[in-house]
Parts: sequence; C-alpha cells; structure tokens
Amino acid sequence: MIVLRPATHADEQLVADIILASMLASYARFLPAHRFQRILDMDRPGQVARTDAARFTVAEANGTPAGILLLKGDYVDHLWVRPEFMGQGVGSALLAHAEERAAKDGFDRLTLDCFEKNKKALAFYRSKGFRVTLTRDAAEYMPGENTCSLVKSLSAA
Repeated sequence: MIVLRPATHADEQLVADIILASMLASYARFLPAHRFQRILDMDRPGQVARTDAARFTVAEANGTPAGILLLKGDYVDHLWVRPEFMGQGVGSALLAHAEERAAKDGFDRLTLDCFEKNKKALAFYRSKGFRVTLTRDAAEYMPGENTCSLVKSLSAA
C-alpha cells in the first residue's frame, strides 16, 4: 500500500538519499560519465534537500520511504523514486497527487522537464498523458544535454 505524507525538515537526509539513489539508477544510464560526475560533485541531491526538504511529499510503500515529489504551482520540480520501487506505482501515485493538488489550486495543466535521453522517464510521463511541447539545451543545468518540457491538461481530468 502506498501512503503519501508531507515531508518535514527532519526528512532532509531522506530526500537527498532518494534523489541520489534515483539519479544513480537513471542518469548514470544516459549521461556521459563526466556530466554525471558534475552532478555528484555539485552535491545536487544535498542542495535540493537542504533548500526544499520540508516542501516535498513523501510516498511510503508498506511503511518504507519509496519516492518523493516537489510540486511548485503547476510545475513538477522533482519526482524521484528509489530504484527498488520503480514500476510499483509509486511514481504514478505521486504524479496523481500532483495533478490533484494543481487542479485544487486552480491550475488547468501540469508541467515538468525531463532530460531528452531519459527515455524511461519520458515514456512514463507520456503514458500518463503528458506531451512534449519544447526541447532545448539545458544550458543552465547541464550544457550540451537537451531537456524536454512536457505538459498535461488537467481540464479533462
């Protein structure tokens, strides 16, 4: 059973650990080693956790923290699932929660960005009704890699 709960400041390390584990399972498959190492060197998981830990939603599968979501308005800023829970509905539960919250807050769409080379994530988002609206260089974060902007209309939901 998947249960969602708000994160707290005490979840800072948990947030960082889930981001790192998910990055290792996904980004390491498609990013060149030197680009992936740059993310690790920047301590990107730790930076995000220190800044936003208490703003996340945590998904627990049978009592075990399995994934996290950070929604900012209509934008899914972060959605990460521990590798051992991928394909078990955790990401789907978090994304459905994001859709519900965005709609409740008056938004008619949900948006997110995803690396173009992250084929598994792109397929997941497309299966949930998202469509790519723009592909661009991720110059601000990972120069030389393309990011896709995706959108899903919530008006029919």
